Amino acid sequence: MAALNIKPFLPEVYGKPPKLLFDTEARELIWGPPDRPLTWEESRTYQRWMSQLVMDNYGVYLGAEMGLGKTGAVLRAIVDLMAAGVVHKPLIIAPLNVAENTWPDEIATWDFARHLRYRVVTGTEEQRIAALQYPADVTIVNRENLVWLHEYLTSRGFDFDMLVYDEARRLAGGSKRTKGNVRKDGTKSPKLLSEFGILRKMHFRWKKVVLLSGTPAPEGLMDLWGPIFQIDLGERLGQSKTAFERRWFRFDRYTYQTTPFDHSEGEIMDAIKDVFFSLREEDYLTLPPLLVDDRKAYLPPAAMDKYRRMERDMYLEEHDVEAVTTGVLTNKLLQLANGSLYLGPDDPANENASGASVRIHDAKLDVLDSIMSEANGAPVLVAYSFKFDIEAIKRRFPKVRIFGEGTNDVRDWNSGRIGMMLTHPASAGHGLNFQHGGNIAVWYGLTWSLELYRQFIKRLHRSGQKADRVILHRILAAGTVDERLVGVLSDKTATQDRITDVVRVHAEEVRRVDEMMRLAA
Repeated sequence: MAALNIKPFLPEVYGKPPKLLFDTEARELIWGPPDRPLTWEESRTYQRWMSQLVMDNYGVYLGAEMGLGKTGAVLRAIVDLMAAGVVHKPLIIAPLNVAENTWPDEIATWDFARHLRYRVVTGTEEQRIAALQYPADVTIVNRENLVWLHEYLTSRGFDFDMLVYDEARRLAGGSKRTKGNVRKDGTKSPKLLSEFGILRKMHFRWKKVVLLSGTPAPEGLMDLWGPIFQIDLGERLGQSKTAFERRWFRFDRYTYQTTPFDHSEGEIMDAIKDVFFSLREEDYLTLPPLLVDDRKAYLPPAAMDKYRRMERDMYLEEHDVEAVTTGVLTNKLLQLANGSLYLGPDDPANENASGASVRIHDAKLDVLDSIMSEANGAPVLVAYSFKFDIEAIKRRFPKVRIFGEGTNDVRDWNSGRIGMMLTHPASAGHGLNFQHGGNIAVWYGLTWSLELYRQFIKRLHRSGQKADRVILHRILAAGTVDERLVGVLSDKTATQDRITDVVRVHAEEVRRVDEMMRLAA
């Protein structure tokens, strides 16, 4: 039988929950779930408030910032709801790392949850099928496998009665069907129900809907329709995204930009304030200061000449590279700012892409070299943008660890065994706790995504960080699109903060409700 993709705590198989491991070679404890489980009495006031909120409402969207313990709060609600017979088969959908690590670790952390049998439906198809053969109280699946899970179980077997969707901003698109894939023979596979479509179809089964996000509106009001629809099927913001856009947004057919009307923000937030709640870490946690240090990388004259010609002509003759759209041009400029340029018609601008590239300059590498020297041996977490960044950094720093290539990356980082760890923000952007291993982060190449930007920073700047400060170095190529990116991220931050301020739950309100609950008990 294939190796089972089931996390450690299944009482009938393993007998006891996971504990801190002792590394006999290093003679030290390895970071993991606590040896003594936490009790609910040790929870924070706002965690108890979030848990009660889930208990009291059919559907909630919790926009709680990273590090506020929303996973533990929702887990407590799940346990209480199951004990009361309100729900019987919760389904948790999350990013891969969060599904495989964060939720199982949380179950092992709390004494009230350690009795739960759970299965993690990830990995190969053989592993997913094997996991589904075992009885479980809770099923956890990564969002990429939700379509497969629905097809495998069919609608009749897909009998989960509580939905927990972690990082629900993923639902913002609102597309009910997939695009279909092109087969090797050139034909196209049929369109299937998307994640959004499956959740819409299965809505009648849910007795509770809980949506979670640390960054609920990184692109503004447009991000809100999809998640709220999964709570009320369009009652508040409209039956379709098209209707939502027509009612509250104007579309410029020349610039292809969609902007809200002046009255839209107030009307939208007023419509959803009974189901959408925002908690800011600054209201509840005392964290060390985050120090942002922008380091300029100055491109050599020859490299800057290529950058300017690409920017002006959308073409570099010596490399036969053409940008056919403004979007492709922006990506090419970001590549040049980082130090290389992809060749050919494709534009592989994501972490899984590959392709031939040409090296243009080492300006950012030189700045990274200076940062590492200043770190003087302290661990440094580095975010990259393109595949060629990995190769360039590895040539300069042969001992760098690439996150995801090893099986013990998180453990080794938190144990202080890694001097530099390189990660793509999309791979290590949600749910991973790196704060125990270091306090220095570097953006080698920035992202347009506010969600990925904030999530990466919060791997270190979160509860449990013992250093007196967290240092964030941003390496910016002077005179390039890098500098514009800083302004874009600042504008997006201001927009999201303004939106979430409307539904912001302050500490005083939480304490008042918690006190009332304690008196009632």
